Amino acid sequence: MNVNRIRSTLIFACASLAPPWMSAPALAQDQPVSIFIVRHAESDNKLPTVPLTRKGMERAALLAPTVRGIKFTHLFASHTTRARQMLEEVSATSRLPIVQLPTPGSTLDGQVVNDQTTRRAPIEPISDALLKLPPGSVALVALNSENIYAILNKLGVPVAKAGQGCEPGSTCVPCTDNSCYPRDEYNHLWHVVRVPGRAEPVAFAELRYGEGWKPANP
Repeated sequence: MNVNRIRSTLIFACASLAPPWMSAPALAQDQPVSIFIVRHAESDNKLPTVPLTRKGMERAALLAPTVRGIKFTHLFASHTTRARQMLEEVSATSRLPIVQLPTPGSTLDGQVVNDQTTRRAPIEPISDALLKLPPGSVALVALNSENIYAILNKLGVPVAKAGQGCEPGSTCVPCTDNSCYPRDEYNHLWHVVRVPGRAEPVAFAELRYGEGWKPANP
């Protein structure tokens, strides 16, 4: 695999802790929270734990060198095995624990949390955890198609108006469930920059990582 090509596809993430559109004075004054969200890679739904497939593990291996230049302070994942697996290499190199919410093995609505628990379950706990991060935090979060848009919305990204999509470069999500999620796409990476006290993010970008991706409308 050509790591240089892999990393070049992630436009903003590897340069520094701060995205390039934020000035140093703004950072010193506001201490933003930077959040990167990625969907889990390809998984095997024939197995009870729905782990990543071999192709999925290869894609997860692409994520680690892509974000190598970012100094994360927190790693979060949904309760699913496949979401946790996406961050295991990053966890090993950064020596940060992966916090899964809700916690596997805990009880939710009278049932033990496992890979069969609804993928909507992480929306509230992960959103709350991200909104409570201290200024200057940099988090990487691995999620599922059923909860990504809802969590982005909880972080202040507005939902597109009914009947309208999100144009490239716009700050919005097309819906808050997986009814409009591109289910066969696993290379999305979102970057949200929040400043305490502001309802909407000060920056939002939808990126891609890995080889072979081309924009839909070049």
